[in-house]
Order: sequence, then C-alpha cells, then structure tokens
Amino acid sequence: MNGVNNLSLVDKRSIFLVIGCLLQKPNLLNNTTKYNLTKEDFPEKFHKIIFASIYNLWNEGITSIDYVMIDNYLSKYNLQYQVFVENNGIEYLQAAKDSADITNFNYVYDRVKKFSLLRSYQESGINIDHIYSEKEVDLRRQELMQERFDSLSLTQITEEIDKKIVDIKGKFLLHHGTAGQHAAEGIVELKEELKENPEIGLPLRGGIMNMITRGARLKKLYMRSAPTSVGKTRLALGDACNLGTNEIYSTELNRWVKNGIASPTLFITTELEMDEVQTPLLAFLSGVNETKILDGEYSGDEEARVDYAIKVLQKGQLWIEYLPNFSYQDIENTVKRYFLNNKIRYFFFDYLHTTMKMLAEVGKEAGGIRLREDNILHMFSTNLKELCNELGIFMYTSTQVSGDWESRKTANQNILRGAKAIADKLDVGMIALKPTKEDLDALKPILEKGFELVEQPNLVFHIYKLRRSPYQGVKVWSYVDLGTCRLKNLFVTKNDYTLIPVQSLNIEVTE
Repeated sequence: MNGVNNLSLVDKRSIFLVIGCLLQKPNLLNNTTKYNLTKEDFPEKFHKIIFASIYNLWNEGITSIDYVMIDNYLSKYNLQYQVFVENNGIEYLQAAKDSADITNFNYVYDRVKKFSLLRSYQESGINIDHIYSEKEVDLRRQELMQERFDSLSLTQITEEIDKKIVDIKGKFLLHHGTAGQHAAEGIVELKEELKENPEIGLPLRGGIMNMITRGARLKKLYMRSAPTSVGKTRLALGDACNLGTNEIYSTELNRWVKNGIASPTLFITTELEMDEVQTPLLAFLSGVNETKILDGEYSGDEEARVDYAIKVLQKGQLWIEYLPNFSYQDIENTVKRYFLNNKIRYFFFDYLHTTMKMLAEVGKEAGGIRLREDNILHMFSTNLKELCNELGIFMYTSTQVSGDWESRKTANQNILRGAKAIADKLDVGMIALKPTKEDLDALKPILEKGFELVEQPNLVFHIYKLRRSPYQGVKVWSYVDLGTCRLKNLFVTKNDYTLIPVQSLNIEVTE
C-alpha cells in the first residue's frame, strides 16, 4: 500500500480512505452540491484510474461496486489495466474498503480537496509556502504548520491567498476610484470626446427606453423591479440576448434583420436552469412563442425561424451561468472570471436577493453579529456598483417589490422588497407594473385624441432613479409579449398622466 508523505502536495492516505468510502457508498458521487470529486483530485495515475473506474461504473447505474467489478472493467483497457496490476490494485482496493470509515468521509474529502487547491495555486505560479511548505525541515514548525493547515477550510485558504494578492496590489496601486485633480483638468478633452462619442451605451430593447436611460452604459448599474409573474427574468433575457447576438427576426418586416454586433454578455440565473433559459432565447430571436417551441408544434415558417435562431445563438457572444445558492463572493468571482477569460463587459444578474450562503458569508464577516436583511441587500447593491466601477462593466439586475405595491398610483424605491436603500447606488432604477383599471381609464383621453396604437399598453415602467438624464419621475407605457420576451415602448407620461413627447432613440452599433 502506498505510504504517506505529510509534506507533499499529495495526501495519499486521504486519497486511500476516500476511495475506500466510495467503495462502501458509491452514491456519495450523487451528492454533487456537497462533494465535487474530479480526476484532478487524484494526481497519481494509479489513483486516477481507480477513481475514474468507480465514477464511470456509478454513471452506468451500478450502485454496488467492488474490486472484482473494477478489475473486470479495467481489463478491457490494456494500458490502464497494466498500471492497476503493477500497483497491486486488487489488494489496494480490498484494504481501502476495509480501512475506510464512512463517518470520516467529510474530513478525508476536505483533505483531498485542499491539496488539489494548493496544487492548482502552485501550478499557476502562486507561492503557497505561508500555508503549506514542502521545504520546511524543522520538525516543530512542520507540526505547527500541519495543525494550522488542518484547521483551515477551503474558503479560508482561498481568502488567505486573495489577501496576499490584494496586499501586493495595494503597495503599487491606488484604491479604485481614488484620485484628485483641479476641476478644470482635462475638461476641454472631455468636451471634445463627448462630441465624438456621446454618453450613450449599447441598445436595450425599446427605443424610448434607450432615450431615457442612454442605453447600456459601462460603469453603470441598472435595476428593474417588479412583482412576481410580471416578467423580470424574461425582460432581462430579451435585453441580454439583444446585446449578445447580431440578428433578430422582425415580425413587422417578416425577415431577419441586423440588431448591431454580438457583444460578449453574461446572464447569471439564480432560479431557472439552463434549458429554462435557452427556450426563451430562441423565442426572442425567432419571434415564435415559447409555448410552440416547448410543444414542438410549428406552423408555416416557424420551425425554420427557430432553426435559424439556433445558428444565431451559436454564433453569438451570450453566456449563461447558473448560481442557485450564492454569496457575494461567488458573484464577484464569476463576473471577474468571465471578464478576464471571455472579455465580457455586459452582465445581467437575475435577481438580487439573500441566500443562506450569503447570510453565512455576511455573518462571518460581521463577527457573528446578525444583520437585518435590508442592511445586507444594501451592502450587496453597493458591492455590485463598486464592481461596475472597478472593472468598467455594465450590470442590469432586478428585485421583487413589497406587498403594498397594488395600493400605490406611483411606484418608487419605497416599495422595493427588503430595503429601499438598495436604490442608493443605482444609475437607473425602475419598477415594472401591470396597468390598473384606474391607469387605463386615465389614459383614455390620450388614446382618444388620435394617438393610434396597434398594441394597447399592458406594462408600465415607473422611472424613479436616473443619472445623466432629464426623464426621472416618468411612466413609460409599453407592450410586452412574454411568450417571445419582446418589448415595445409606446409613449411616456408624467405621473399625472400628462403626455410627454419623447423621441425613440435608435442606437446603431458597428464593429
């Protein structure tokens, strides 16, 4: 049996016991939310072959795995079987199963994952000697290092490494956003730059909304709140898909049209799984109601449009990340990973709320002090805005509204669920509601004065927060088709239903 070298980045004893536990209880592999073993956790070829055999047999539906089954499985692969035999694989598996104690699986699993983490850091050229050093020769310091390493969790190890990197950055870089200068410095260049490149971002859905918000602008945080079932996620999917692709089917022109360039975009979903996101995207691009796609029943050219929409999506620059239980650190790490690896600058996070993982994260940072949900959500939105500024990205998020929204004629931050302070750091804040009977009655004078519309408003956006725009405190009356995630802005009024002439802004994007 392989020996143990405690000053190595491979803990063979823990690997031995993990394999033994998997032999005793293979369905541990089924609990992917708690345990996430991969071949990279087993750096030696012999161990990797054994784990891969157990994993593959389990995936084939075999729930009781022993050394005979693994021996038979590997005998079909000459090279792997040779390694297995040379390392006395049958004896190793028998000893592992007999030695393992399933009640200690969490401990040995954590040991294996911690060494995998250290190897990953080391392979990336990051110094880990302050956490675990293979060079330490003093026996007493070895013992102290081992005790401390055993006490650290995976999260604590990553935090220590991150702190080292942040400390180094802090020696050479100012904190983001801190700067001082005379008020007139660079102002002539700024004025000329705005003549060439006005403060306008990439297009969102709805020409009037683009005029009001100035499009999707970098370094800005937008938030759209709404009650349940109004369509927050579908509206966000439409905007994200519009940015991440370069063609859309026009139901008015009955042909595919260009809608700009495919800008790298990420949609972070917290509730919908991948397939639940993909079908609305196809509906948006093709203009075919999602119900028909789900039922697989098409008429006319609809299936051909959906097939072409698949090609548009395949050529596009839209990514999806599923984070059902997240902390703020998870969101930050995800954004930075896609920012660095995929050059993404446009992010949609659906939607801003607390999770058990976030509560645990905040509680730990607060030293065990319990913070109210409104404080946590305020901190969350503040962190998102700081992330926008730090990376120079655009982010669109959403929230629920509180239960008393139905009694209000005008909606603003006071009806945000959890905390109205969420709106403090926003660049654009709006609340989407279905028009009430009173709303529609109040709009009759406008509609009766020759204001002809093909669609009647079935959604109204209450704009309560705007920076760099004169349209704060208005209502954007719109028509939304949730079956295709498409939106059309119709007209704008003040809160007292007085019509305001607002031009539709058509933002054309070229490479």
